Amino acid sequence: MKVLKYQLCTEVNHGTKDKPDIEQVFSAVTLGWSEANEKIAKTEAYNGEYTIEEEPDNRPFEEIQTEKLSNLSEICNQTIVAGMDVETTEGIEHFSLEETDQINLTTALSAIEQGAKGYPYHADKKLCRMFTAVELKAIAEKATAHKLYHTTLCNHLLILARRATTTAELDKITYSADCLPPNLAENMKKILVAAGITE
Repeated sequence: MKVLKYQLCTEVNHGTKDKPDIEQVFSAVTLGWSEANEKIAKTEAYNGEYTIEEEPDNRPFEEIQTEKLSNLSEICNQTIVAGMDVETTEGIEHFSLEETDQINLTTALSAIEQGAKGYPYHADKKLCRMFTAVELKAIAEKATAHKLYHTTLCNHLLILARRATTTAELDKITYSADCLPPNLAENMKKILVAAGITE
C-alpha cells in the first residue's frame, strides 16, 4: 500500500516575545496515500519535501480483499449517481442519477408511455422545463445504458477480486474494464452487446 512520508516542522519559542529563542522541532509523519493526503503533505511538509513509498500491507488477506470489494462497489455507485450527458433540444445537458432522480425519470417515462407529449423535468443545476417525449426517451435510454454498463463492469471486477489470491493481484484491479482478463472481458462484451449497450 502507498504511504506518504514527510517531516513536519513546528517552531517553539523558548524565549520571550522581545527576545525570541526559536527551536525547530521536527516530527515524522506517515499517512496513507490519497489525493487529499498528498495535498496536505504538499502544504505541511518541511520545504515541501515528501515521499510516496510502497509499504507492505500486513492485514489479513481477507480484510484487504473485503476492502477492495467495498471500494469497487462504492466507486460503481458514485459513478452511476454522477450521471451522464445527453443531447437535448437545449444542447448537451447533464443528468445525475441519485435514487430520487431515477424514480422521477421512471415516473416521467411512464407518463410518456401512457401518451403524454411532454413532462416537466430538469437537467442538473437547471430550471425545470417541459421535456418532449423524444427527449425523455433519450434521457431514459442513456440512463439505462449508463447504469447497466457500470453495474455489469462492477460485477465483473468483483468476480475478479474474489478470484484473487494475493494482495498483488488485488492491487492490479482498478475500476476499469482494462484490467479484466480476456475471459471476463469477453463475457462483459457479450452481455453489453446483447443488451445493446455501447458505452
